Amino acid sequence: MKHFSLNENGTFRICQLTDIHLEHDRLHEEGEKTYALIKNAVRDTNPDLVVITGDLAWGTNDDLEIDRLASIMEELGVAWAPVLGNHDGQDLAGGGEAGREMFAGFLANRKGGLFELGPKDIAGHGNYTVTVGGTADAPKWVLYLLDSRENGFDFSQVLWYKNTSEAFGNDHSELAFFHIPLPEYDWVWDYVDCLGYNQEQVAAMPLNVGMFSAMVRRGRMRGTFVGHDHINDFEGTLRGIRLCYGRGSGYQCYGMNGFEHGARIIDLKPDGTFDTQIYTESGALYHQEREHSHKVNSKC
Repeated sequence: MKHFSLNENGTFRICQLTDIHLEHDRLHEEGEKTYALIKNAVRDTNPDLVVITGDLAWGTNDDLEIDRLASIMEELGVAWAPVLGNHDGQDLAGGGEAGREMFAGFLANRKGGLFELGPKDIAGHGNYTVTVGGTADAPKWVLYLLDSRENGFDFSQVLWYKNTSEAFGNDHSELAFFHIPLPEYDWVWDYVDCLGYNQEQVAAMPLNVGMFSAMVRRGRMRGTFVGHDHINDFEGTLRGIRLCYGRGSGYQCYGMNGFEHGARIIDLKPDGTFDTQIYTESGALYHQEREHSHKVNSKC
């Protein structure tokens, strides 16, 4: 487990990239755009940590692209923490769990990379934590990096989250990063005023195993950050937790004309809350202002 100190002013900055979809064997020009965006985002925003929320690659030579990605992160001098997406490893070892396990092996033990394979007795490849501020045993922040697998969380992951969070006590704040949206992302758009864009159907986990409920009950989670749906970037608060999309970062996959690729920037604050902005390929960094009024009346 990696532990970071807070900056002198008590802050810590995270750059969330998502769905970079690196492909070694095709669309090379688009791939160069993705690498350029990664470099610009890091240089322009100066994060303390880069988190990549899944779908890093999807080809038969994934290891070569991960080699290059790791080299770029080393060149930029920034630590990076990835999680697996549903496409990662899909063309390796026949796909499925064997392919995902092989892809996780590509991510492990990279210089500057924080990826950990995670406990063997819970589902997924790469469930781990990063701590910020305080001490490793008593941090100010705990970041959960979770494998949302091909179709969503398993109950063993919910139990692992609950037990891990309880072990850190009750004097910290938490954020969680994973690929596939929780079912509550659909709920928050329909029932809560949100900021940002919902431009494609929320492809949420098909089965709700209670991860969001566990986070609410623990009372330490401040926000979750996902990808998967490339042209959604909205955020809304449900039961005290801000449910946020990243901003699609990869050019070797689908997007939408006029909707810039980018990243989400997350600033941890001394009071245990966070601020977040969108960074785009044109170099803009801004707080989301587009408001979406909920469509359905609810007492929630």
